[in-house]
Amino acid sequence: MPTKLICTVTRCGWKGTVDDVLKAPSPFDDEELWACPNCKSVESLHSACDEHDCWKAVECGTPTPEGYRSTCSEHAPNRRHYER
Repeated sequence: MPTKLICTVTRCGWKGTVDDVLKAPSPFDDEELWACPNCKSVESLHSACDEHDCWKAVECGTPTPEGYRSTCSEHAPNRRHYER
């Protein structure tokens, strides 16, 4: 599955994959600029949790026997639960 992305611009709310973003050559270097296809903002796209139906922002990365996971804190592998 392609990497999931979310736009963090207030009131945009776009969710999609890396295949959906707008891409253009950067006028500053040999890199590529990516923009949100909804609000056209550059520098507003962030990775979303790799859990199937979760669209929260990635907060942690964890190596696992099945491969590297990029998840929100709720879906972090080996998450420890503490009682209050």
